[in-house]
Amino acid sequence: MFSRFAPKALALAACMAAFTMLPATGSTAAERTLSLGANNNENDFIADGFRFFAKRVGELTNGDLKVDIFWSSQLGGAREMVQGVAAGSIDMQMDVIELLVTLEPRIGVLSLPLVFRDRDHFAAFLGSDLFGSMLDTLESKGVMFPDREGLKDPEVAKNWVRPYDRGLVSTKPVFTPGDLEGFKLRMYESEIPIKSWEALGASVQVVPWPDVYTSLATGVVDGLTGTVTDNYEMKHFENAPYWTNIHEYFQMMHPWMSKITWDGLTADQQKAINQAAREASNEFARLMREANEKSVAKAQSEYGVSLIIPPIGPWIEKMKPAHADFEARGLVEKGLVEKIQAIQ
Repeated sequence: MFSRFAPKALALAACMAAFTMLPATGSTAAERTLSLGANNNENDFIADGFRFFAKRVGELTNGDLKVDIFWSSQLGGAREMVQGVAAGSIDMQMDVIELLVTLEPRIGVLSLPLVFRDRDHFAAFLGSDLFGSMLDTLESKGVMFPDREGLKDPEVAKNWVRPYDRGLVSTKPVFTPGDLEGFKLRMYESEIPIKSWEALGASVQVVPWPDVYTSLATGVVDGLTGTVTDNYEMKHFENAPYWTNIHEYFQMMHPWMSKITWDGLTADQQKAINQAAREASNEFARLMREANEKSVAKAQSEYGVSLIIPPIGPWIEKMKPAHADFEARGLVEKGLVEKIQAIQ
């Protein structure tokens, strides 16, 4: 016996069925939205690189994936976001890879002064089996690099290397390690850079970053390490108009993803993210190169900065005892520096 409500229920069911068979019209929401954490703010000079990557993911997946960028550490501090990506609570992050040292201690060697001969050497390392083994460790900890195969192409690898060389800002010209005798060098509180620059012959003084300008002006320090861009912005070149490019160390910026998120995507979606990362490498390289060129030009025109490019060999040789000491004390994996320097 039918309930008195049955006719209405049947009619409603028929309408629902008819509605679901109608073709979709207009725009539809993305099937999945991925979170991308960034320390950079939305007006940063490389912000358009983030937007390019997010846009291409959407285009290449025909809207199946959408990337929402959370600027200015909205999802937490840089290291907190690393943990979030590993745990799967954040889908993606894009930053300098030194942040991943908590998951793969060997990455710490990238911040060790004078390990790499030049940018080409660093790019060759990024495409090597040695760096590949570091990426394998990261994957085992829940973090993977989209388009890691692209790093085997030296040009793609160099795209992800920040073009801001780290050199020595100084009140007098510096050409060789011998010029550091009696040189009062500002440094932040960290054992490896302090011991490294002491090994090169400098007298290291720990000075907070906001106090550097005054310290240079009053002669408390004779110089500091850093990029042209950072020191131009802080007006340090007013009192220290020399910059010696010693390639202290190189920094790689790259997107990384939660392995949990990655494994939940289809093969086509993974392919699309890989392609978006590859294309974004060109955009990031362009934006960073233009910013660096502008900073160098302004530093020279406004402060008369002299750029010194010395032979790097004597600096690397002078640093070798410090590298050996770090390995002997377990601060760096034994033999790791030698393996890196053997890469051609």
